[in-house]
Amino acid sequence: MMTTNKLTKTFASGSLAIGVLAGAVLTATSASASGGPNESVITTWGNWTAGNPLQLHDGTTATYVSGSIGAELLDEVGLFLINDEYEFQYNATTLGSPNLNGTQNGSFTYTITFAHPVSGVAIDSDVTANYGTVTKTIPGILNPPLVSVNGSEDPLVGFQTISPQLSLTVTDTISNPNGPGEELSTISNNFEIQKVPEPGTILGLLAVGGLGLVSRFKKQK
Repeated sequence: MMTTNKLTKTFASGSLAIGVLAGAVLTATSASASGGPNESVITTWGNWTAGNPLQLHDGTTATYVSGSIGAELLDEVGLFLINDEYEFQYNATTLGSPNLNGTQNGSFTYTITFAHPVSGVAIDSDVTANYGTVTKTIPGILNPPLVSVNGSEDPLVGFQTISPQLSLTVTDTISNPNGPGEELSTISNNFEIQKVPEPGTILGLLAVGGLGLVSRFKKQK
């Protein structure tokens, strides 16, 4: 039978303890990855689709790719940084009342590149009671897609977890099977910034782990 040096065992056991403790603390304590104030940038649909990306000061950018929805050129799109969350929003109420109404169906695709990795996504819409659905698709990342039904949020609480990403290609597909009289006001795509531990938390974990190793080593001498 192969034997293991006591010191090696001690380090292995101590590493496990550090890992368990780190998991607990990282779940409970996180720092804002953005490291800056909330901000926003807004432009018209016409300007955005003409090839002028939305860009925040931290470098996060939303770039139009293609689309087939009946948006007005003066409708607005916006990119927001709110605490630990990015939001891309399409707003059809710029002219005073929802413009994307009646039998309008279609989709639009954009690429969003983040200054900080995101690890959660969500969708919401503001529509009349029986409008239909807005579906958020991210190929290779989100399966199944997220669906806002008659203005509901998806997920209903929080975010759908994804692997950390610095760039996503998102398609929002609008389906209004109930015809004229049903209207869409806004579409909101939300992206949660990946949480990172506080610097003080990391130092604390290392200190606690080190003390544990010293204590166990002394006991086994």
